Amino acid sequence: MNIAIGLFAGLGFIFIGTQFLTANMKQVAGPGFHRLVARATGNPLKAMITGIAAGAVIQSTNAVTFIVISLVSAGAATVRSAMPIVTWSYAGSTLRLLLASLNIGAVIMAAIGLIGLAFLFGYDRNAKYRNLVAALLGLALLLYGVQLMVQASVPMRESATVQAVLAFANNFYLWGFIAGTALAAVIQGQTVSIIALALVDGGVLGLDQAFLIVVGANLGAGIMSIVQGAGLSGTARQLNLYQLILKLIGVGVMLPLLMLEHFAHVPLIEALVTSITGDAALQVTAVHWMFQIVSAVVASLLNAPLFALVERLSPETPQESLSKPRFIQFNDAVEPLAAIGMVEQEQLRLLRRLPFFLSKVRTEGAEDFDAMEPLVAKASPKVLQQAGVELTSTISSFLKKRLAMPGQPEELDRLLRLWSANQLLKILHETLGSFAKGLGDLHTSPAVTGFATTLAEAAHALTATVAEEAEHFDADSAEMLATLTGDRSALMKKLREELWQRAPDLTAAERQAVWATADVFEQVVWQLNRYAINLAR
Repeated sequence: MNIAIGLFAGLGFIFIGTQFLTANMKQVAGPGFHRLVARATGNPLKAMITGIAAGAVIQSTNAVTFIVISLVSAGAATVRSAMPIVTWSYAGSTLRLLLASLNIGAVIMAAIGLIGLAFLFGYDRNAKYRNLVAALLGLALLLYGVQLMVQASVPMRESATVQAVLAFANNFYLWGFIAGTALAAVIQGQTVSIIALALVDGGVLGLDQAFLIVVGANLGAGIMSIVQGAGLSGTARQLNLYQLILKLIGVGVMLPLLMLEHFAHVPLIEALVTSITGDAALQVTAVHWMFQIVSAVVASLLNAPLFALVERLSPETPQESLSKPRFIQFNDAVEPLAAIGMVEQEQLRLLRRLPFFLSKVRTEGAEDFDAMEPLVAKASPKVLQQAGVELTSTISSFLKKRLAMPGQPEELDRLLRLWSANQLLKILHETLGSFAKGLGDLHTSPAVTGFATTLAEAAHALTATVAEEAEHFDADSAEMLATLTGDRSALMKKLREELWQRAPDLTAAERQAVWATADVFEQVVWQLNRYAINLAR
């Protein structure tokens, strides 16, 4: 019973410590680490070093992948240029396993004592240090869990049941690989390797089966990433698939070598690691690290075909394509006037999309006057809305960065006007998305279809006119748009009253839908008016 409780407690400490460590190291890394990763994309050597550092610091390859996905989504990197960072982050994350393989019981106890002092003096409540303190606590708990498992597993060497299991393992060599894969598909892959390390250190598990568990655990981690990302699509799923391919590469190299060494007695992996160190726990760590290096090296050599494969398996979604900046360059060396021109071009892209929100709810679809973006005409209002919000957020980040740099007053003034325009474009995309949905709901009721069509045609004409005039804006444009986007409340009141007379039997729900959609239409008109005023400035 004491053995079972010791093993169970050890597992608990490992799970809790792993969660504390990875969750808090994500916070410790912070925005500065995002910028470091962004600068490393596109340079293979920098990407390798940054990937290893990211894995070692954050101790979560999933978190590194998330950072990369956010950079790709913002247009600051491509999947192909960012792949090496994900590839090499696995090698850096082995640091946790290396620490767990060291016999540092006294150091662990001293670390827990120091963390207790940190709590006593309030560092855990200090915004600057609390995540670091929690991360160190997580590491100490993880290492203590390993020590507990080692101590609890030592008496198990004499167990008849354990001896029977080991005898079965000798007859069925691949059981460790299968067990490692199955366990890692449920819990974190490196956690499975840490458990195997503790059992080896306690003398319960043989080296050959521990090595197979490590290889299987890596494959299981790849499978888990696919399961967790089942709802992903496009770029996010590309990096998800890439993680699985990376693991399959490692299995494809390491498993045959281990089998060849076991069955043909050819000195390969086990012979190499045992010649390096006599410590069984360090030998397990060496195999885990070897798996990551082999995977990374082969994947780096095959970067182009691997990218083509994942791109074919999960092509970019229309929303991702439409949300990426086409003109903005995330480069500090860009001159202010060039930056202004970039933002103006991106905002014109967004402005040209506005009429297409009404394509699905008009009697006649909107004309495709923007041949540069054929996806716009096919996109649903929801996709246009989400893509617009994402792109305006990217533009906003770019403008914030430019506004923080010294420049001429005239240039800063233009950037501030672009900032205002960007905020209006974001609101317009959100409002038009809601408006299109409201119109779609009205079309389900025959009695109000005519009213919905009138609003859709009016909104389309207004948005198309604003988009066209914005490209060659002058004093005449300002006067015309001021008239077109003037107050429509009296007109909307008249249209509603005429509808009530034509259809007196409308239900309360239908009347409410009419009111709500008409209100959103007035918001669209007002927002277009504000945009026109901002252009006139």
